[in-house]
Amino acid sequence: MLYARLLVQPTFEQRVLVVGNGPIAQRLARELNAAARAERANPFRGTGYHIAGFIDDLPVDDEPALDPAHSLIRLIRRKHIDAVLVSEAATLSPAVHEALLDCRELNIPVNLLAETYARLTNRLPVEYASRTLRLITGKEADLNTRLYFALKRALDVLVASVGLVVLALLVPLVALGNALTSPGPLFYRQQRVGRAGQPFAVVKFRTMKPNAETDCAVWACEDDNRVTPLGKWMRRAHIDEIPQIINVLRGEMSMVGPRPERPQFVGEISRTLPIYRARHAVRPGITGWAQIHYPYGDSVEDARIKLEYDLYYIQNANLALDVLIMLQTLPTMLLFKGQ
Repeated sequence: MLYARLLVQPTFEQRVLVVGNGPIAQRLARELNAAARAERANPFRGTGYHIAGFIDDLPVDDEPALDPAHSLIRLIRRKHIDAVLVSEAATLSPAVHEALLDCRELNIPVNLLAETYARLTNRLPVEYASRTLRLITGKEADLNTRLYFALKRALDVLVASVGLVVLALLVPLVALGNALTSPGPLFYRQQRVGRAGQPFAVVKFRTMKPNAETDCAVWACEDDNRVTPLGKWMRRAHIDEIPQIINVLRGEMSMVGPRPERPQFVGEISRTLPIYRARHAVRPGITGWAQIHYPYGDSVEDARIKLEYDLYYIQNANLALDVLIMLQTLPTMLLFKGQ
């Protein structure tokens, strides 16, 4: 606590100037400032960044728009700015470009707003992802990338093989529990969208009453009355997900990746967020970056936030990150924090 109070807050909080304004910059700036305010209340949270203003003629919330670009260096010194963030949506005039070069010469850090946001929040902004070709072009298929995918598949098979033993032990217990509380099928198969947009049948322990969906697909929600008493307990411990190791062994899923979604919801979300299809560039996972950072969601807005975590994972995936995600999933299971 002493370290956090003296060395993190507020002594080393960075005052940041944003070059460019618009919907993307405004949303990211609001969220970074909100995180900074949360950090003042709790020094172990937040980003350490405070948006001091914009070089534009549009204000954000109660922050005034600052001076024009030709006086950038004077402005930085007068406002005690520590770094400059450039919005990817900004149209840089020759004067602004020249001023940013001056900043670099004077050792004033100049970084991209969306990349800084991604580094501080572990999320890749949807608006930025929709404008860049980085997610479309993907990673270069060099030796390191091929080695990563080979090791990832080996890890999937190894963990799933161990999981088969756990599954074998659970099957009679879950079957007995279902027979006593909600007679019906032991397993539940449901269509999901996998890699390259290919549909597949995901396998789970049944946690809802038989024929819970008779008309159309609906979002599962908190305190869903369709969930059986045993199913509620299994969901909290994520036991219902364990049969998906069968999908992993088939090569339809991975242990780590974006959670596969139902075709109906993929269509609904993609109409609002076309970049949603970028999730299909990798195998879906039993657990993922979004699952350890964001609670269960039941709306398109929740899907947008979880998508930003998924896009961050797709862009930064590596074996160490996969292992970290699996390790951080364990407390959720052991402490019954699922839904």
